[in-house]
Amino acid sequence: MSSYKPLTHRIAASCFFFVCGFIFATWASRIPAIKDQFHLNEAELGAVLFMLPLGALVALPLAGWAVSVLGSRLINYIAAITYAIVLLLIGYSHSVALLSASLFFFGFCGNVLNISMNTQALLVQEEMYDKSLLSSFHGLWSIGAMIGAALGGYTMKTGATTRGHFLIVAGIVLVLSTMAVFYTIRKGKPAGEQKIFAWPDKTLWLLGAICFCCAICEGAMADWSSLFYKQVLNDLKRVSTTGYMVFACMMALGRLIGDVVIGRLSYKGALVLDGILITIGLIVATTLAFPVAVIIGFGLIGFGVATVIPIVYSLSAKTTTMSTSAALAAVSTVGFSGFLVGPPMIGFIAHQTGLRYALMLLSLLGIVILWLCRKVKN
Repeated sequence: MSSYKPLTHRIAASCFFFVCGFIFATWASRIPAIKDQFHLNEAELGAVLFMLPLGALVALPLAGWAVSVLGSRLINYIAAITYAIVLLLIGYSHSVALLSASLFFFGFCGNVLNISMNTQALLVQEEMYDKSLLSSFHGLWSIGAMIGAALGGYTMKTGATTRGHFLIVAGIVLVLSTMAVFYTIRKGKPAGEQKIFAWPDKTLWLLGAICFCCAICEGAMADWSSLFYKQVLNDLKRVSTTGYMVFACMMALGRLIGDVVIGRLSYKGALVLDGILITIGLIVATTLAFPVAVIIGFGLIGFGVATVIPIVYSLSAKTTTMSTSAALAAVSTVGFSGFLVGPPMIGFIAHQTGLRYALMLLSLLGIVILWLCRKVKN
């Protein structure tokens, strides 16, 4: 095998991770503007945001089946392009009903892309390198999220419309995805006959539970960090993406060095560190609640959640009971329920007690991750 071929496949797979994070953060950066556009309170916003993880959850079993049958290469490209198109639909939504429907399909396309790109990344890891790489792939997702958040902050500062912002992002995604798809791996191991719905075994349930806790925390940062930072600043006119940008930046750093950390601490040791950082970060951000403390807290949370999902996916791919894509879908179905229940739960609690106290309760999830880690095998 020529020396450049593994690197080419790695870069191509990384592009889809970048695209996925870039699109998602583009949406997340505009949540405060969309909230104001439709005059939503926290509870109403939480109910609308519920549609995104609902679509993601519905997509998971279908995504696992489709990738097993059609291959991650084709599904990667279709999902990336469709994800960008639905982002445009969000920007052109003129009613809460249309916004909710768009968010459902946004979540659906995002998680189809999630399963296909992770399956592709595991193919590169196993067939081209035979060493832990998944965390660095997820690092490209975080870099995409960081750049997406920065672009979102810039467009809001310059007064660009949401539609114009989303149109630029969709064009970038179309170019990157079309260039990358020609260099992805065509086929993995034969899938055989695949079922659309697969029941996880005990190990996959455990990994799914850890992913569930992480998903709530990560989803809270994506959906509510900008609003919380805006409240802490006490300046409703000031651009408020700084907190999420710090979170995304630290998550990117944590994932880029994650494979080294995992190599030194083992999967279990890295998860223990993650649980500690998530807990401390949430406590610092919500109890001190001034700008510098919030930034530090969000940074710790970002570093804490960084390697949780890459570790969970790497361990789930080792199962012998189903194909890689089906195992990823099974674990994600359990784990991504956190994205389903998190936004409305935080929204309703915030409406009653305030967003600060709603986020403060999430520190308990870091402790739960520590407790679940006891049964994880290195």
